[in-house]
Amino acid sequence: MERCALCGSESETLLWAVHKEKGGMWVCVNCWKKLYEKNELVSGSGESGCGC
Repeated sequence: MERCALCGSESETLLWAVHKEKGGMWVCVNCWKKLYEKNELVSGSGESGCGC
């Protein structure tokens, strides 16, 4: 299991988030939701798949 870069909790599922001030990091689902709700993510971060 990996650790969330923000809260330090262990999780099997981490999402890539690009924070407006802290840059890119792997975070748990709960932290990703909090960052999204606070509008602290760079536009397009956390998306999966091809941008084509």
